Amino acid sequence: MRNIEFYKLLILLIMLSVISCSDNNETDPPVKEFTSGEIVTVQQVKALYNDQLAISDYTKRYPVEITGDWALYGIITASDKKDGNFYKEAYIEDATGGLRMVFESTSGLYIGDSVIVNLKGLFIGDYGDFWQLGSYPYHESDGDIRVAGMNMDKYILKTSVNNPTYPDSVTISQAKNLTYLGKLVTLKDVQFSDEMIGLNWADAENLTTENRDLEDCNKKTIIVRTSGYASKAGESLPKGNGTITGIVTIFSGTYQFIIRDFNEVKMSGTRCGVVEQPLGDPVETLNQTFTGYIAEQAIYINGWQNIAQTGGRIWLAKSFGGNNYAQATAYKSNLTSMITWFITPPVTISVQKVLTFQSAQAYWAHGTDKPLEVLFSTDYNGTDLSSATWTTLPANLAKSSDTNYAWVSSGNINLPVASGKSGVIAFKYSGTNTKSTSICLDNISVSSTK
Repeated sequence: MRNIEFYKLLILLIMLSVISCSDNNETDPPVKEFTSGEIVTVQQVKALYNDQLAISDYTKRYPVEITGDWALYGIITASDKKDGNFYKEAYIEDATGGLRMVFESTSGLYIGDSVIVNLKGLFIGDYGDFWQLGSYPYHESDGDIRVAGMNMDKYILKTSVNNPTYPDSVTISQAKNLTYLGKLVTLKDVQFSDEMIGLNWADAENLTTENRDLEDCNKKTIIVRTSGYASKAGESLPKGNGTITGIVTIFSGTYQFIIRDFNEVKMSGTRCGVVEQPLGDPVETLNQTFTGYIAEQAIYINGWQNIAQTGGRIWLAKSFGGNNYAQATAYKSNLTSMITWFITPPVTISVQKVLTFQSAQAYWAHGTDKPLEVLFSTDYNGTDLSSATWTTLPANLAKSSDTNYAWVSSGNINLPVASGKSGVIAFKYSGTNTKSTSICLDNISVSSTK
């Protein structure tokens, strides 16, 4: 009896469900028919356009229509659904290469989607010598003939989602090759060049795309191109060395690199040629004359720090008339910002300590700005300049009216007294390509009062 009652109830619920659907005028969604044709590769699709790419005058190239019943199977390696660095586009990759697809609206494709693209009726063209797959051709104002965006629902079927993608791990030199155009790669052992340090990825305020120079330790370079609409556009470029993952592209012969996911930027390692400089233990006195340091070489002193905050340049050893000294300069730097710090080991200040040093200037170009600051901190931890509290010390510094390379005494500078504490002294140089005064330091001394 219980089974009979159960089935009666089940039938009643089904009937009510049918009536409810009928009352809401709901109908089953249409079934999309998608019949793929002959399977071809990315390389075969690109090859259709080889004769057009060989035409040097791009205004005379014309996109090639795909007339055969072809189908392209591949995985989406980058798309406009992640981080805003792509717009109405996605990249498909198979074992033979990668290809850019352009759409009439946001693609609806995600990284890791496995797809089938029915190619018949689509066109293969280029933009700046870089292949792109899309719909009917149209003329740009500059005479370029480009393919319009395709309708994704008409030509593409997802077969699965959330599939892993596997970038090739390559050097910059290897990436700058036709083989890798349109492909997902990870560039290893790279960093943004000294001139880029302190800049943002792009111009987020004006929503302008920007190019930034990426290099390896052999000074091989490639452009990283970032949209002003990208999620990280307004953030600073990473200062360290490491890996970066994205798509290799080209524009009129210049190779470019586009990040697909900013979480795949792993660049916190030590920059090429940079020496680890742990801050030393507290000392009672200092006496640094720079004797023995090689001219034109970076100055690395045990316990001291020579840090490029922006611009990549640091204090170098110089020599004149048998005298060695330290110098910082933005001359011929092509930098919009250069900041470098020369920091002493901590000096104990349980009793009164006095700082003295000499400074000189050459070829003053700072106007009324000060190229050099002398600062003091009791809470600098040796790694984070911005979190420390810095106090300006009242030093007499070389100024614009002084003769080039004439040494000026700082005078006796009393450091604060604090029982059981110590503090570092920092010589901070700031400049640009136009504010390029050279500043020299010598005979840095800290001693107890007599």
